[in-house]
Amino acid sequence: PLAPRMPRPTTAHAGTIADKTIDELTHALRRGRYDAAPPSALAKRVAETLIQTVATAPRDASAEDIIARVREVGGALALVRREHLLVGNVARRVLKVIRDEASAGARGRGAEARAGSGERAGSGVVGGVSGGGERGGERGERGEREDGVDGHGRRSSDGGEAMKKLKRDVIETAHEVMEEMQSVSSNIAAQSGEFVVNGMVIMTISGAGGASGGLPEAFLRDAHKKRNDLRVVVAECAPRFDGHVMAKSLAERGVKDVNVICDSAVYAAMPSVKLVVLSARGVLADGTALVDSGAYNVALAAKAHAVPVIVLAGSYAISPKSINEEGFDSLFGLGSPASALEYGVHPDAVVVNPALEYVPPELISVFVTDHGAHVPGFIQVLLGEMYSPLDASLLAK
Repeated sequence: PLAPRMPRPTTAHAGTIADKTIDELTHALRRGRYDAAPPSALAKRVAETLIQTVATAPRDASAEDIIARVREVGGALALVRREHLLVGNVARRVLKVIRDEASAGARGRGAEARAGSGERAGSGVVGGVSGGGERGGERGERGEREDGVDGHGRRSSDGGEAMKKLKRDVIETAHEVMEEMQSVSSNIAAQSGEFVVNGMVIMTISGAGGASGGLPEAFLRDAHKKRNDLRVVVAECAPRFDGHVMAKSLAERGVKDVNVICDSAVYAAMPSVKLVVLSARGVLADGTALVDSGAYNVALAAKAHAVPVIVLAGSYAISPKSINEEGFDSLFGLGSPASALEYGVHPDAVVVNPALEYVPPELISVFVTDHGAHVPGFIQVLLGEMYSPLDASLLAK
């Protein structure tokens, strides 16, 4: 089915610079420009688009208005290419930042109002012109909600100043989150020493292009620097044969013992393997990993031979979605037949080319993320730290 059209902006946001940025990103997603790109590149682009949406919000907008707009934009972008779970996840991270900063701002204003109320009540008692300490305190708590004049006769600043501060705080924190996303690969690779020992035989499988294949390679390259005599076995990943590309890259970077095997030989080679390293395009709420086709075969063989399986995933890949949601399983289907069979070779052939598949949590020993290493059952805790429960479904009213 065709990707949904981006909803047109509401009147309050019409004509902003952000609208053009949103349309450009939507077009890029539809054309598949990020299908083979590193996940961090798409995460950065989505975060920048949502930050611009916040920055161009009207001065009279409330925090609820900004949240609604970011939910609208993030939800629509997530529907363009649903296999890119990180689009919705980045939107949820930005929404969590907005909610946290709005709550912190409200608590700060409340504390200031209470402090001002105490000062006015005290000065009224000392000066004898209080009009009642209790009423003075009540007046201070009401603050700007009446005539906008504080207890000292000064005109209070309008809501525009509070909104300006909220935007500034949100943008600053969101940029910190964006910088964290850019360092995902290096943070995950730096943990290789905790799982790899000298002389270990490691099996891996490359992802499709840069979409998820970069993490295992970075992990193994870092492990090679820390440990001696590593042996790496790479499944070739037919019909794309990305395993050959990965093996060549590792060999060029100093890993001496690298072997490529056909996918059907994974089970036979597994008895000599001590660790399996996979990467995930997405991690669901129950600890299920969404992986490139072929990884499930490797995980099953590892389970049969009691070989531990670690799955590398950036925090932006962790999603509150569940495989049990209605229709969710059908979202991730088949890849282009052209990668398995050239057009015109067999005109009557029916080509089935699965692009993605699931690895259930019982086949996974641990997830290695930029937030540390966690067992599949701990994913729910990470979700509570990164996202608000109110944003589990971005398009929900």
